[in-house]
Amino acid sequence: MKLVRMGNRFLVRGEVDDRIPDVLVRLAREQSWTSGSLTGLGGVKEVQLAYFDLARREYQPIRVPGIVELVSLTGNLALVKGEPFWHLHAAVSDRNGQVTAGHLTYLEVAITVECWLDVSTIPVSRARDPETGLNLLDI
Repeated sequence: MKLVRMGNRFLVRGEVDDRIPDVLVRLAREQSWTSGSLTGLGGVKEVQLAYFDLARREYQPIRVPGIVELVSLTGNLALVKGEPFWHLHAAVSDRNGQVTAGHLTYLEVAITVECWLDVSTIPVSRARDPETGLNLLDI
C-alpha cells in the first residue's frame, strides 16, 4: 500500500494482493491514527461481505468470488479495546453490472484500490451495545 499526504488528507493506493482491512489497520497503527473516515474504489477479488441479521444478532456472510469492480468503499476508523478498527461497507459490481453490497469483512486488491482518507489522532472509541451486540461509536 502506498500513502501520500495531500494537505490535511491522505491519498492511499492499494497494490495487487493487499488485503483490506488488514493493510488499513496496519497503516493506522504505523501512523498513530485513532479516528477518521475513508472513501475508495478500484478493482478487487475474493470479496467477503456481510449482512447483519438483527434478530439473530450475527452477520450473515455474502461471498463474491473472482475479480469485480469496487464501485464504492466507505467507512470510519475508531478504537475497539484500544486497537484501530475500520468499519467498512462496500459495493462491488460484476462484469454484467450486477451490484452486491454490504458490510466489508475482507477483500484482496486485484488491480488497485484508491482511497481518500481523513484521519485524526484524536481518539474515538467503540463500545459494546447490549441491544445489538455490536461495537457502536461511543459518542
